[in-house]
Amino acid sequence: MNTIPKLRRKMHKSNRTLLEEFPWHITCLGRMGDWPVEMRAVIDAIMATDYPICTGWGEETIQIYNDAYNDIFGAKHPDSFGAPLRESWPEIWPFVSESLSQVRETGEPFSLTDAMLPLIKTDAPEECYFHFSYSAIKDLTGDTLGVMAVAHETTREVVARRRNKILELTPRSPNLGGMASFSDGLRDILAANEKDCHQGALFWLSSDNGFPLETEWTIRCENDFVDAVRPAVAACLSRGGQGTFDLPAKARRDGAARQGCLIPIADKNARLVGALLMVPNSLVKIDADFFGFAELISQKVHTLLHAAEVLESDIQAARDKMTEQSAMYRFLFENIRDGAIYTATDGDPHDSEIILAVNRRASEMLGYDPEEVVGMQREAFFFPDDASVEAALAERGKEGFVTGELTFKAQDGQPMPMGITSNLFNLPGGEARSITIIRDLTAQKKQEREREDRVRMEALANLTRAIAHDFNNLLTVVLGGLDMLEERLSEDDPNLALIHNVTRAAEEAGNLTNQIITYSRPSRRKVKTIEVEGFLQEIRPLLESALGAGNTLAIRAAGASVYCRTDPSILTSGLLNLATNARQAMPKGGTLFIGLSELDVDGVYPSHDGYELPASDYLAISVSDTGMGISENVRGKIFEPFVTTKAVGEGTGLGLPIFLDGIREAGGDLRLSAETGDGAAFQVLLPRVSSAEATSNGDQISIAGNGEVILYVEDNAHVRAQTEVMLKELNFVAIVARHARDALAIARSDVQIDMVLTDVVMPGGMSGHALARELADIRPDLPVVMTSGYDPEVDTKPANTHAFLPKPYSRDELGDVMVRNLGREREE
Repeated sequence: MNTIPKLRRKMHKSNRTLLEEFPWHITCLGRMGDWPVEMRAVIDAIMATDYPICTGWGEETIQIYNDAYNDIFGAKHPDSFGAPLRESWPEIWPFVSESLSQVRETGEPFSLTDAMLPLIKTDAPEECYFHFSYSAIKDLTGDTLGVMAVAHETTREVVARRRNKILELTPRSPNLGGMASFSDGLRDILAANEKDCHQGALFWLSSDNGFPLETEWTIRCENDFVDAVRPAVAACLSRGGQGTFDLPAKARRDGAARQGCLIPIADKNARLVGALLMVPNSLVKIDADFFGFAELISQKVHTLLHAAEVLESDIQAARDKMTEQSAMYRFLFENIRDGAIYTATDGDPHDSEIILAVNRRASEMLGYDPEEVVGMQREAFFFPDDASVEAALAERGKEGFVTGELTFKAQDGQPMPMGITSNLFNLPGGEARSITIIRDLTAQKKQEREREDRVRMEALANLTRAIAHDFNNLLTVVLGGLDMLEERLSEDDPNLALIHNVTRAAEEAGNLTNQIITYSRPSRRKVKTIEVEGFLQEIRPLLESALGAGNTLAIRAAGASVYCRTDPSILTSGLLNLATNARQAMPKGGTLFIGLSELDVDGVYPSHDGYELPASDYLAISVSDTGMGISENVRGKIFEPFVTTKAVGEGTGLGLPIFLDGIREAGGDLRLSAETGDGAAFQVLLPRVSSAEATSNGDQISIAGNGEVILYVEDNAHVRAQTEVMLKELNFVAIVARHARDALAIARSDVQIDMVLTDVVMPGGMSGHALARELADIRPDLPVVMTSGYDPEVDTKPANTHAFLPKPYSRDELGDVMVRNLGREREE
């Protein structure tokens, strides 16, 4: 047997010639003249056909095949001719032997379509796809002489179908603009193509030097893979961009190729903005065909990117053309009661009608934000194959307008029956536009359901949580600016009182948001020691403003300084609420009395729900008016959430419940006098603090830093800039990161960091809590302070894990929490 390979290597002839000259006598088949006539007949038949056929004979399955089958064997031919199948195909022998055994035992054929076999045609396994079948070759008595393999290689077709999926890539969110409009779709197509993209990553490039920064997304990649491959990506880009490079050892993975393919992405100005890295499966050859696939991706991405940039430019151009007259139309557009949709179209029923603007009412009907709708196409708002839509568009194209009823598709996929009027018109420059007015035909019932839903606590909590984060970010900027402005004024400056009023109003606004959230989640109170009479005089202008003209405010002084512990923001908003209620109860004018008295628990009004105050001394702020009083049927409900006697739109019914909860959390209570008659009388009970305690309660500590380095993580640009200034004025050194992953990169370096101040809610898939967990592994002794206007993990994370600074915050509050936690760290 050892001489057979040498003999075969000398045979560079047709397979029929190989058949005639091969030394069969040294194989298990014996001399050709002794072969059964059926065997010779089958072999003669396959040699005469151009279809790839291979036969296997004897116990060793000796292979005899025609010329058409040579490409399947590749470099193994001609050594494979006359050789046992197991010697030629060791890489697929387990699969082949099982299939052949089944055919021999049952006598039934076995076939597969587009089956993938990892064949070694040259020097390494590669993906090969076949339509093939095995069938038994029998003699006249029915005994099996051998097997026949009829094969048609479909590798090119299968790979082409797989790669041509990239041609289906379309923008998912055209309103986002640029790569963001189709980035997710590109990721999904490549993620489904595991062979060509076993691993992948889309890098954003630095506008300064083109260095690959953070990834938009990755496919089957760990963080260490991205970190390991980033320098190689940078080197490849510096050499000209598109091409292949050897993966660093740390980036190599089982089942993946040892090389990566890089596709640079440029904007319309030929400036590189991104780079797509693909690492194929180890079975995929990185050859001319693969480079063709990479070029196909590049062309598709650049086509979509250019289209997105053109669309973005068109939308911006439309906005830039607005004049004062168009601003007037915009006002009408935004304030009509019906929905209005303004689009770019040529009037053809089959064109891609693009949304240029919608008014608030239209976006509410359809469930979108107004900015979200801009740039979307008409098809997004209708169900496929809706004949009524096609008919309406045809009529509008013919007549220039159409009226009727159509079924729209809302953002959540639900059908929305609408009455519509749509008109075509031309701008002075000749551009075609349309304006479509829509009216919800079920508006009355829908509004009734919405009114019922609005009185549900969870609906309000969800709404508030959705805006609390950004709203409190803005208030943080306001309060920080007021702090710095106040420091620049002298103590006798007449503007100080105005600044104090604005500061308290901003604190009240932040407190209102946070207090509504308490009905679904616990909040963190800012309880302080205050001198009550001075506090009342400080908020007097706010109270007088809430009372309105024609009413009088009378504050009865206690005669001496009296201190108590409470949340000043809660107390301010609660007293303003009582003042507002008093104004509405005194339509013809009257007086609101506010007095102070020191009481024990026996001298207070009875509780409406049996709440028992701890035994202590209390300060009672008595609030009464000369209005119409509170009727009996309302008295028992005034502390219940969402109960209000005001007209729809004039009150939420949350003022007193929020005030009650806030005061109780601070250790006090809110009571209503049991006496009925003219006017309403309340007691705001606050735990007293002695003057000695007030001056030594620990609130007054130094809030200046000593040059400590603070790693500050915040995604909101306005808050980031404001807080960075405040940290500098507090004598801290700030290292700023926009996202949690940027902060991790800094923490992994050797830069000095004394504390981390991080926002909780941030984009990019990593919250402040997740960042803190990562930092605990990198720098376990590093103190972390969380800050947020809304913490979505408050119900799930362990209590008191890290210090918390609620937004909005002032400079003093920022300095206080920083110094306290640095001090705590030093003490430990």
